[in-house]
Amino acid sequence: MEIFNFMKTAVKKLIILTALYTMIINAQAAQLAIVIDDMGYRSKEDAAILALPKAISVAIIPSAPNAKDINHKAKQQNRDILIHLPMQALGHHSIETGALKLGMDQGQVNNRIQTAKKIIPDAIGLNNHMGSAATADADLMHKLMKELKQQNLFFLDSRTIGRSVAGKIAKEQGIPSLDRHIFLDDSNEFSDVSHQFQSAIRYAQKYGMAIVIGHPRKNTIAVLQSGLKNLPKDIQLIGIGNLWRNEKVVPIKPFIFLFDGKPAPTSVEPFKRISLLRGIPE
Repeated sequence: MEIFNFMKTAVKKLIILTALYTMIINAQAAQLAIVIDDMGYRSKEDAAILALPKAISVAIIPSAPNAKDINHKAKQQNRDILIHLPMQALGHHSIETGALKLGMDQGQVNNRIQTAKKIIPDAIGLNNHMGSAATADADLMHKLMKELKQQNLFFLDSRTIGRSVAGKIAKEQGIPSLDRHIFLDDSNEFSDVSHQFQSAIRYAQKYGMAIVIGHPRKNTIAVLQSGLKNLPKDIQLIGIGNLWRNEKVVPIKPFIFLFDGKPAPTSVEPFKRISLLRGIPE
């Protein structure tokens, strides 16, 4: 009995040490957050994205035909969801229904956000679809952030233009805000997407964190399917919400027994086999 109790205590201590080691390793890991934009249009590609690890966040365009369905499925997976709101671009680009445009008053902006939130009720944040003109306009961004605060939504600046003021104004108004670091698929070529994925890994390793935006496209999906299976050990995949909330994510890892599978017999007669004596229950 004394041997049995001793081994139980030893195993418990080993479990605790393993857990502490895991926490230390993950505390040092660089964080990688990936957001997939333009969700809601392509059923096959959207399904492939939802088959990726749930730490991959999805940004849904409210006017997309499958927006409500993607919101429902992503919510069931406990996946972070964003409203991917169309915003006015420079030049004469066509833009989806419900977009933010220069010159809108506060009521019009509020209506756009509230309508989008009804379609995508489980969104925790919002990022811009296009918006090179909108995100550089201080007046429009002040109005947007005022309503985001009312709706308790975070903000992710997709950084479609270098002179964006969106993130700066969000922070001034007390809204947790983040900026995109890497675009995965400005080019749809497999080699280019692969290069960008590796650039994201290096960026995270250098700066401790990388925010990546991609789209539900064939080669993007292929790169993610392969790349996420072979992430370096010093990279931790997390949801975008973990960054907004400044949360530490420590994945649960299975306890690995260090002993062989056969229990050892006791050294005192009668020589009974004690299941935990080698760490493995019979």
